[in-house]
Amino acid sequence: MRYKVFLVDDDRFIRQGLRSLIDWNSCGFEVFAEADNGEDALEFIKEHKPDLVVTDIRMPVLDGIGLIKQTTELEVRSPKFIIVSGYSDFKYAQQAVRFGVHDFILKPIDKDEFETTLRVLFEKMEKEKVQQRNKANTLAIATLEEIISGKDNLSSSKDWLEKLNVKQAGLMSYMLIEVNHMKVDALLIRDTIHQAINQDNTEANNILFREHGHGHFGLLVHTEQLQVANKNLEQFANKLQSDLTEKLEQPVSLFVGKLVEHPKEIKESFESAKVAAQFKYVEEPNRPIFYDKIHDNAVHYIDLDQSYYDRLMEQIEENNVVKIEGTIDQMVQQYKDKSFARDAVKTSINRFVHELVKTVKSFNGDEKDLYTLDSMLELRDHPCTLDQIKVEFYAFTLEVSSLIAKLNKDNLKGNIHKVKKYIDTHFRENLTLKSIANEFYMNPVYMGQLFKKTYGMYFKDYFLQVRINEAKKMLRQTDMRVYEVAESVGFGNADYFVTQFEKTVGVTPTKYRNKVMKQN
Repeated sequence: MRYKVFLVDDDRFIRQGLRSLIDWNSCGFEVFAEADNGEDALEFIKEHKPDLVVTDIRMPVLDGIGLIKQTTELEVRSPKFIIVSGYSDFKYAQQAVRFGVHDFILKPIDKDEFETTLRVLFEKMEKEKVQQRNKANTLAIATLEEIISGKDNLSSSKDWLEKLNVKQAGLMSYMLIEVNHMKVDALLIRDTIHQAINQDNTEANNILFREHGHGHFGLLVHTEQLQVANKNLEQFANKLQSDLTEKLEQPVSLFVGKLVEHPKEIKESFESAKVAAQFKYVEEPNRPIFYDKIHDNAVHYIDLDQSYYDRLMEQIEENNVVKIEGTIDQMVQQYKDKSFARDAVKTSINRFVHELVKTVKSFNGDEKDLYTLDSMLELRDHPCTLDQIKVEFYAFTLEVSSLIAKLNKDNLKGNIHKVKKYIDTHFRENLTLKSIANEFYMNPVYMGQLFKKTYGMYFKDYFLQVRINEAKKMLRQTDMRVYEVAESVGFGNADYFVTQFEKTVGVTPTKYRNKVMKQN
């Protein structure tokens, strides 16, 4: 866009010379009108609002300084001024500075000097334009926040249009944009939105863009902005989703609220966009979802059947990877087939996550050892596709399954040492492999195998050895009869005790005692 220039000089040849000598276009300007006196120039400025006025000082009726003074007193936006004069008068220069004139250039005009002045002015005007736009956008976004939160107190549509920086009333729609499962620069989103409207469309600069946080963005679209770019709402939404997906290299979801006319209805459009977002896992994922197209349909805020929870928990504890994957596939299909609302899907997944964390803790594990847990917890707040949820959840369940298997193994090793200590202190009781396995919630066969692997002997042999060792001690240190020793170490039958003692030690209990006494 080039800034409009208005030439004011009572000398026609000077005006023509300025037109032909200066390369206005390359400096960002274009001459669109002329005047030969200050009075006509003032009326023209009031009506046509040029961006820059290049004026002489000495002119009939109203001189250049008078023109500048009266223009700055107008209620309309004042243009920039450059004075071109043949008089190097300090008084004029002082007045020019007071009225904010950009530059004071003496005739005859030097082309390079004048074009340098124009380029400096162009940069200044561009910066001011950005500042004004940012200020207007800040006010507009604050107003939009008030409207959406229901706190607005606008008295009329005119007030609203002014505060929202909108030139004229028209239909509008609130859009929700979700950048799935990634952190993204909001400025990149905003730039892509502008390009999707029209790269050269100045109306795009007035677009109202909000950050909702965690990859969620909002956009208030005016149909008048789209009409300038020869687009309708559906074309714009499709292009925006396509452009964002391509640029971010991530799937982007778009939800379009109902079209509304009045400022008070913007909140309705926003709420309807949120309703459309609940259809995210039901509708085609690669196309925008329009509230006006789906509002007669239904999604369900329900939970999966309990059997899915029970089955998956069992498969995870058994570390059955193949069955885990199959169950998760069935779960995802249920979400689709039964038209689960987006929030219902996330609630269901969160329930699984919390149940699995509790299971890990029940095995004396620490949730900090679950490296994928943070990613799963982030899914509650960050947008993601159903496929992304499936991939993340599958990875999480495999990690939980692997950790539980390790904890189970570690716990069994710890338990087998406890089994040994239990035998050492309860050997007088009638212990069996099954009774001890029940005591420690272990499989009897597996416990027997683990005991043999850990201590190099079978459970029954160790149990007998503990009893015999205690019997030997009593035979050495007491004068108890053999049958009394047998009863004391847990044998109900003295003859069986003698047989087992001789088999283990090589001599009968009596001979063992006599041998020890002779040695002493």
